[in-house]
Amino acid sequence: MILHLFHDRRALADVATLKVAIEECFGAFGLQVQESGYLYVPLAGHKLNAAKLLKHLARASCRKDALWLVDRELFYPEIGPVLGCSAKGAALLYGGLDPDVLAREALHEVGHLLSLEHCPHSCVMRLSTTPDEAREKPARLCHKCSNRLALKTGLERI
Repeated sequence: MILHLFHDRRALADVATLKVAIEECFGAFGLQVQESGYLYVPLAGHKLNAAKLLKHLARASCRKDALWLVDRELFYPEIGPVLGCSAKGAALLYGGLDPDVLAREALHEVGHLLSLEHCPHSCVMRLSTTPDEAREKPARLCHKCSNRLALKTGLERI
């Protein structure tokens, strides 16, 4: 699987770091990251409606699996602020997080793109609603999630 990694104008600096982190975590399962360049954010304001952006990303990426790093805070209607979110092959990530949290949340959203669900264990797939919660979880899959992904992809983790 190829994951297309987009950015907006201010989030470019983190793209190379995220590419490495994602491929280190998921490369053994056949995931490759392709830097796909700049993608215009069609919304105004300090906080972006994540539901609208996910639809825009799905159209812009031609429905290919994509992660979009944006420089403004995200909110999901009826949920509130989110660090990242995903739906149907498209994922968003708020680029204003510190590098460790940003990497963990990128791995979490990519896990969702690969059909992993939230995990109660010490795992990057554990739900985090604040940067502090994200900082506390490891930047790797737990054994159970790793096995689930290996079964789904037909590949064993090296």
